[in-house]
Order: sequence, then C-alpha cells, then structure tokens
Amino acid sequence: MEERTTRSYRLAEKLSQLFDLESKIDTVLSVSMYYLNQFMDSERSSIFLFQPWNQQLTIFSSLDLEKHEICIPKSCGVAGCVFVNRQPAVVNNAYQDSRFYKAVDDMTGFKTRNLICTPLLDFKENCFGTLQSMNKKSGDFATEDLELLNLAARMIAVAINDSRQYTERLVKKEASRTVIRQIAENSGNIFDEL
Repeated sequence: MEERTTRSYRLAEKLSQLFDLESKIDTVLSVSMYYLNQFMDSERSSIFLFQPWNQQLTIFSSLDLEKHEICIPKSCGVAGCVFVNRQPAVVNNAYQDSRFYKAVDDMTGFKTRNLICTPLLDFKENCFGTLQSMNKKSGDFATEDLELLNLAARMIAVAINDSRQYTERLVKKEASRTVIRQIAENSGNIFDEL
C-alpha cells in the first residue's frame, strides 16, 4: 500500500511540475506521456481527443506518433468503448478482446499485447477523450495501474481544460484589441471629416 501511495505521489509531483499555463500544451503532454510510460512500466502511452465535427477520436499526444496521425470512430476499439461508456478498461490479452481495434496496430506496425485505458473528463464530468498505456513490460496491468492511470488522467484533463480556457482568453483579448483599434481608426476618420 505504501509503495502504491509513493508511486502515485511521485507521478503527481512530476506531472504537476509540467503544468504551467504559459507552456505549450503539446510539449507538456508529450513529456507527460514519457513519465506515464516510466511509472506504468509500459512501452507506449497516448491521448485520444474527441473531435465533434467528424465524430472521431484522434491521437493528440504520443511519443512515437504524430498528432492527428490516427483517427478512429468514437465508439470503436477499447478507447471508443471507454469514451462512450465513460468507464475505464483493463485488457490483458488485446487480440482476444472483442473491443480491441486491430486496425490501429496495422496502421502503426505496433503489436499491442495488453492495454489499460481511462476516460478524460472535464469539470462537468463530460468525456472529451481517453488516456491509455499499452504493453506493460512485466506482466499484466492490475488495479494499482488503473489507480495510477486515473490519477494521471485527472491531472492531464485539468491541464488540457486549463490550456483551452487560457487559449480562449487570449483569442478574446486579441479580438477585443482588434475591435478597439478599428473603432479608434474609424473615430479618427469621422473627426477628420467634421
């Protein structure tokens, strides 16, 4: 029990050091995937985000895949099942599980043995993506791994939401500046005509 708590604390400490609003979210999430691989003792970790315009889950962050390289229907595969049902999944024999979507392995050349996946939820408990780790280096994924993945998912969800809100504020601020500039320029033209 103490080892689990220490492991969770160490991961939380590593991740919290990354989450700075001024940092690029892509960089923060890539480094998070690196730490997640270390703490989960897995070969690969990734984040899929839901894209409402095409109803697909799209790879957003992974150490070895390009952003948007992989897109799957929102209800497809283990990630899709986790996304739709908002419930985590532990799959210790991927090719024997009916939810597993082999096409992603075919696209990437990666051979998934086992995986663990959990939803990414916003502050209103809406699911906007999934976080997963694949191929535990020694043995199968267990309850302790799911607890650790859930902790990472909560922290990563907050970082993504904060980044989105920060970006929205910057866009609104720039739009306000543009409107003020246009008003000021037009006001000058009006007074010139008088």
